[in-house]
Amino acid sequence: MAIASQLGWSGGSVMIETVVVGYGLAGRAFHSPLIQRQKALRLHGIVARDPAVRAQAVSTWGVVGYAGIEEALADSRVQLIVIATPHDTHADLAVRALEAGKDCVVDKVMALSATEADRMIAARDASGRMLSVFQNRRWDWDYSTLKEVLSQGLIGRPLLIESAVCRHTPPRTWRGDTAQAGTILHDWGAHLVDQALQLGVGPCRRLSAWITPAPWPGVDSGGHGRIVLEFDNLLFQVEMSRICRLERPRWWVVGTAGGFTKYGIDPQEDALRAGDLDRAAEPANFAATIRRETASGVSESPVETQRSHWDSYYANIADHLEGRAPLAVTAEQARDVVRVLDAAVRSANEHAVIAGPWGR
Repeated sequence: MAIASQLGWSGGSVMIETVVVGYGLAGRAFHSPLIQRQKALRLHGIVARDPAVRAQAVSTWGVVGYAGIEEALADSRVQLIVIATPHDTHADLAVRALEAGKDCVVDKVMALSATEADRMIAARDASGRMLSVFQNRRWDWDYSTLKEVLSQGLIGRPLLIESAVCRHTPPRTWRGDTAQAGTILHDWGAHLVDQALQLGVGPCRRLSAWITPAPWPGVDSGGHGRIVLEFDNLLFQVEMSRICRLERPRWWVVGTAGGFTKYGIDPQEDALRAGDLDRAAEPANFAATIRRETASGVSESPVETQRSHWDSYYANIADHLEGRAPLAVTAEQARDVVRVLDAAVRSANEHAVIAGPWGR
């Protein structure tokens, strides 16, 4: 039985007919199930060039299968197009969708250059349609927990933040090819830079970056990447690795009145890929801790995890399209991320410090 039928969300009560373009990991494991969880959205169709993949998608979700995006754009029932294809195709596909009068969500990273991002925004403005980028990790539990700690002043003003996702695993399929994916900075780095720019500490003034080669044949997008972002009163380091066998804190923060550390990746991805986002659970040893000086000495205590929800992204898309809410992730915000990544690649290639500002 198709998943849509199992959930009981079909037909009349659903308002926004949505098509996912691409049925790789992002389209299959992230976008399709998250869209289907929203009662104001209907997963109407999936674009997949491979006939076997397309047949699998149709069978799984009970949707229309399209061999190419032009078929989906010609379908007058479709309002929202979600681009879940390799990074180098995002700009062209989004522009085509917008020019066809469709609203558009693009998987991160928005594009592989600021020039491409500008072209996408120009197409949005000319069409009058919506353009957003899937920065779902604004709703990661670890990021939400850090924001709560900072908002309460539990460690004072942050001076140094290190944000890292370090693993030992080769990239999947096209993600190791710079021409299609960009560098390692354009994968997890697109999320970490977005989180840095959304933290509310002002614009990034300058940056420096490094990319270490990967050890696997055919992988030219890098094995380890690091960007140091300099804000007015904060140094924010983002680090991504495919070659690291050592455990690294997801967050390591020094503040004027204490410190914060957090291990482990947000559990929502594994739960979603396993088929039930609501079963996401965090191991006890991944709980965040803060350490502060007190009158009686150094005090260390656990921090309650803030359980934000990945549903929030597509819930906002639906609310925005129905006129109930401003857009949470704007194209301009996503373009700021691309501009930072452009500068970071330049820094790594030229061994130079690059001046900003980026963000707001």
